[in-house]
Amino acid sequence: MPKGNPNPSPATRFSADNPGRAKQKGARDRLSAAFLTDFADDYESNGKAVIETVRGQDPVAYMRLAAALLPTKVEISENPLDGLSDEQLDAYLEEAHGRIMERVAKGDPEAIEQARKLELLP
Repeated sequence: MPKGNPNPSPATRFSADNPGRAKQKGARDRLSAAFLTDFADDYESNGKAVIETVRGQDPVAYMRLAAALLPTKVEISENPLDGLSDEQLDAYLEEAHGRIMERVAKGDPEAIEQARKLELLP
């Protein structure tokens, strides 16, 4: 029985007449969308009872699923400081410096180091 790829030529491996299922455009996106739709439908019909059953019978699978559903990347598209005036920014900076100096007065070594980096202390 021969081993290896029956069509090793890169020129013809994924040609129009032999596209290969996994290489079709959007195959992964379609699969993901279909799975999530089916999963959501199942959750809507069985919901909390299934979650409680899985958590009780297989806590490792429960935690793995919870971790898999969390976003892996969070993107912040808006800077909350963009809408502030220079005066407002100066006021926030003075407040922050005041808080650091309060911690310095209490002897906090991290605050002392911060104050030195910010040139608030000699």
